[in-house]
Amino acid sequence: MRNLQAAQIQRLEEQFAGRAAFSRRERKQYSHDVGALPGLIKSKLLLGSTQPAGVVQPVTEEELAELARWACAEGIALVPRGKSTSGYGGVLPVRGGLVVDFVRLTEVLDVQKDRVTVQAGISWKKLFW
Repeated sequence: MRNLQAAQIQRLEEQFAGRAAFSRRERKQYSHDVGALPGLIKSKLLLGSTQPAGVVQPVTEEELAELARWACAEGIALVPRGKSTSGYGGVLPVRGGLVVDFVRLTEVLDVQKDRVTVQAGISWKKLFW
């Protein structure tokens, strides 16, 4: 789904108060990742539009689960975005929908002898320093 209906936008704005964006400027910022794709791939013929219908930033796993249930019921694609450092289009919303920016999910959840469980938005810097 390339565009959202007014009722869908209103619901997201209520659920993600201050953490949902639908302006053209904001959506454009989320239409690319850190790297530059080769010209042939990024052409409109192969990749098409990479601008999402909106961007949301969950703050809890429960909020994320509720968003996923709602998006599934509404037929809205979700594109997860951590730090968007892949550089090869892995975080691009090539089918529209919503970008789910994990920028606010940055906690260390568990530390074991040889394993650390973290939320999706954590940076290497926060994890190791």
